[in-house]
Amino acid sequence: MSIINRYLHREIIVPFLYALLVVVFMLLLGQLFKIVSMVVSEGVKFWDVIRLVVAMIPQMMTMALPLAFFFAILAGVGRMVGDGEIIALETAGFSPYQMLRPILQLATVCTLLTMLMSTWLAPWGIRQVRQVTFSILQDKVTLALRPRVLNLAFPGMTIYLGGIDQKTGRLLSVFIEDRRNQKKPQTITALKGRLVSDMRSSTLSLQLANGTIHEYDPAKESYRVTDFDEYKVNFALSALLGEKMHVGMKNKSMSNSELWHKIKGREQRGQEPGGALTNLYVRFTQPFACLAFALLGLALVLRPVRSEARAKGFVMGLGLILAYHLTGLMVEYLADWKPEFAFIFFILPNLIFISLGLVLVSAKQHGTEFSMRFRQR
Repeated sequence: MSIINRYLHREIIVPFLYALLVVVFMLLLGQLFKIVSMVVSEGVKFWDVIRLVVAMIPQMMTMALPLAFFFAILAGVGRMVGDGEIIALETAGFSPYQMLRPILQLATVCTLLTMLMSTWLAPWGIRQVRQVTFSILQDKVTLALRPRVLNLAFPGMTIYLGGIDQKTGRLLSVFIEDRRNQKKPQTITALKGRLVSDMRSSTLSLQLANGTIHEYDPAKESYRVTDFDEYKVNFALSALLGEKMHVGMKNKSMSNSELWHKIKGREQRGQEPGGALTNLYVRFTQPFACLAFALLGLALVLRPVRSEARAKGFVMGLGLILAYHLTGLMVEYLADWKPEFAFIFFILPNLIFISLGLVLVSAKQHGTEFSMRFRQR
């Protein structure tokens, strides 16, 4: 039996590696346009883009590993079905239940690997994405702010500087027209200022001194002038990079302990845990998709040896993947609706699909076929 188990392992591991490369490449392909735009339009350094892509891979792996394992079962065991090897094994007394054992061994390894990605490497990767993004932002602001020209690189803002020291970030004769808030546009002037960056909070701002704010309110038809000794103009990370990368990244970048402390802190203040609790549950429930896909993949591929049946099995597999992810989206809405039952909601998709896989494998074990046949007249 150990020889057969090793043979099944090999038949699944090889297509799993190929499928993993393909799925990760397809996920990266979805970001390709943004990456090319960053290099060509935004002037981002190629090395920074490489660092950004590498940091994004752990988060993509949490999705890619279960999908790759599912397609590996369809490809590996499907080849054995097509070549009649499964029939030979069944004739020799090797039942679907016995075949399930080596597959579940690999599924357990895949689950642990996905757990490692989702609970540790993915948050680390998102923290790296934030750091690289902040570095890109800092370089972009420094390069965009040129003296004695109108700087239009920042959405909703026009900036003019009389002088700038690129090394120290000190500014002279600052003029800013800020129309990010269309209801209350501002015109800001200052004698001097400096560029301030904070990596910990991922904020970048112009700290101005000895200036005036001219503010017009069209609704009230009022005009207000305010003198200031110090004033800070913050740059939005998402706006500067042309996408909403910064929104929602904070919870995902936290470690498990940081999320847990945040949840407890919000509960002590009588607030809902919100996205922090959702992120924590997703990290620990998503990896079990490997077990669900293992059972479903084996049940789908153990069908009669006909090309049309194998094609139907592949189509059904895609349908099950879509159903699984739609169920996951529904669970997130249910968790927002009833946060006290969030844990139950998040384990439901895996329980449902693992149960469905067990039922289908059991049916195959007892010789029952779930199929739709149509009579021909």
